[in-house]
Amino acid sequence: MYIHPILWFFILVSVFTGTFMELSIILLIVLIHECGHYFAAKYYEWRIRRINLWIFGGVMETDEHASKPMKQELIVTLAGPLQHIWIYGLLFVCAEYSLLPFAVIDLALKYNTTILLFNLLPIWPLDGGKILLLLYSSFLPYRRALGTMLISSSIICMFTLLLISMNFSFTLSAFLLIGFILWENRLEWKRRYYTFIRFLLKRHVDKPSPKKIRPIVVDPDTSLMRIFSLFRRNYRHRIHVKCNGKQPVLLDEEACLRAYFKLKQYQTTAGEMIGNRD
Repeated sequence: MYIHPILWFFILVSVFTGTFMELSIILLIVLIHECGHYFAAKYYEWRIRRINLWIFGGVMETDEHASKPMKQELIVTLAGPLQHIWIYGLLFVCAEYSLLPFAVIDLALKYNTTILLFNLLPIWPLDGGKILLLLYSSFLPYRRALGTMLISSSIICMFTLLLISMNFSFTLSAFLLIGFILWENRLEWKRRYYTFIRFLLKRHVDKPSPKKIRPIVVDPDTSLMRIFSLFRRNYRHRIHVKCNGKQPVLLDEEACLRAYFKLKQYQTTAGEMIGNRD
């Protein structure tokens, strides 16, 4: 568990401004939300680095880098928002039996709904953005799905900012939140290539064995990186290299990944891979 220094500052400010109760409710809901992700990931034996808590929410960092089945990732992603359901039930019980003051219950219901709906927006790095990436990854190669998701996320984020400015009164926290998310999208866009390389490296090291096989047909002068850009999640690929009207020559994806990462043949083409094998 890692608490951002800015969050410590806000906690201190809330003590002196009389808003500690509101901040405590928000942090408790966020913590329960992140625990949902955490326990679902632990169930599937994911390697978890840490849970980051900051003033606008939390993020669980893992070392998987899109190497797990998409079904697992969807369950882990949805495990966070699902925690809000039993929070509603608990608050209704507290209201029924007067276990908490009505003002506290009303505030908790408001924050629980706001955090739930906000997290489901299709914006990276929110849960809705992760679901959007899974959706794109189901019918696009991973590299293209990642770029498309980030473009969609940024557009939706700016549209949300415009909608807030036109229909609601100005709130500094809302604009800071949208600004922070836009900044995160910008950073993720700049490191999208490295995210893709991590995806390939995990595929090379862990050697997942998906049941579904998808062929990739390329020309002999196609580079390894161009071949990798056609890789999809939850598929194992067989690369068919066209050879001047003859029967295509088959390359296995593991051989291509090994040539790139272990043998450091970064500029090698599919045709050269065939020649080296012969």
